[in-house]
Amino acid sequence: MEQKFREYNHLYFHGELPLPQFGLLKSYRTCGYFSCDKIVGRRKLKKPRIEISRYFDWEENDLRNVMVHEMIHYYLAYKHIDVHITHGEAFKKMSEDFNQQHGLNIAEKVDCWMFKPSAKASRLLFFMFRYLY
Repeated sequence: MEQKFREYNHLYFHGELPLPQFGLLKSYRTCGYFSCDKIVGRRKLKKPRIEISRYFDWEENDLRNVMVHEMIHYYLAYKHIDVHITHGEAFKKMSEDFNQQHGLNIAEKVDCWMFKPSAKASRLLFFMFRYLY
C-alpha cells in the first residue's frame, strides 16, 4: 500500500500528502476507509490512516480508484477544505475532475460486491451464508 500511495501521491496530488499509516480492513462491506484522530492546526492531522479491505483480489484499476478515493478524503482534510471527511461538494468536484483528467472511476459510494473476493474471503462468506439460510 505504501508503494501505491507514493505513486498516486506523486501522480495526482503533486506529492503534497505526508505518508499516513496503513491498515487492512476486516470488512467485506467497506472497500476503503480514511480516518484521523483529529485535525490539529494548519495542515496537520493526527494519526492519518488509510485502510483497504483485505477481502478482495484487487485488480490494479479498482485498487487505484479505491486508494485515490481515500486519498481525496485525506487531501481535503489536510487542506482544511473538508474537516468532517464527507462526500460533500468538494469531494464530488475533486473526484469528477480526477475522473475526467486522469481517466479514473472514483465514485462517492462503491458496491464492494462487484469485486472478486479472495479465496479466503470466499470460504468465509460461504460458511456465513450457509448457516444463515
